[in-house]
Amino acid sequence: MSLTDEYRRQYAWRDWKRALSLCPTLPGQHVLDLGCGPGDISAELSARGLSVIGIDESVELLTAAKVRCSECRFEKQDLKFLELTPAIYDGIWCSFTAAYFVDFGKIFSHWSSFLKAKAWVCITDIDDLLGHKPLSEGTERKIAAFYEEAVSSGRYDFRIGGKIDSALRGQGFKVTSVTLEDQELSFDGPASQDVVQAWKDRFHRMGGLKAFLGREFPIFQDEFIRCISARNHRSLCKVVCCVGVRT
Repeated sequence: MSLTDEYRRQYAWRDWKRALSLCPTLPGQHVLDLGCGPGDISAELSARGLSVIGIDESVELLTAAKVRCSECRFEKQDLKFLELTPAIYDGIWCSFTAAYFVDFGKIFSHWSSFLKAKAWVCITDIDDLLGHKPLSEGTERKIAAFYEEAVSSGRYDFRIGGKIDSALRGQGFKVTSVTLEDQELSFDGPASQDVVQAWKDRFHRMGGLKAFLGREFPIFQDEFIRCISARNHRSLCKVVCCVGVRT
């Protein structure tokens, strides 16, 4: 399964209807979809009458996005060094991308420079992706150590969900934070076979985790899959959606 196919499969498990309902969108607004992936959200925003520029680094995903929404404009850029005309956009949507920036407050300050004085943002990301019960204490310690290593190496912040609110407030936004339901990342009880396969596919992509665990990786993966497949499975992971408005 291609990365595009994986993202398209995941889309149905996200509570994007609620997230979009919180955004103060108006027809005619010019908005950015940062980390747009295969363009599904870009298309949703466009369908609401917004003029959308989607930005991503993946050529594969951008190619799919252009097919998904011909009305949108898509660009290949590194979001850390984003180059756009300052102060002309009405809003920013960014989902499951903030965690790639361990200095997200600084990155968001740069992104904010492209917004008008009155604008909105919607940033959604995870808090504690691998936080699931029941896992052994040893495995939980390894997860905590992996989180710390990922941040210290500048790769990824698995706790970014709890930090988005303050980053937005630091740029003058009034923030509403909600926890979204999610059928893949944040659920209780046994996972469906489709969700189990999605997790296996995710682990296949997680090179950092493989390198960190080394020979222990297959053991970790087997225990994790057993955990999310158990009747008493409980998720500690949260999908946090922060909508900020600056008036």
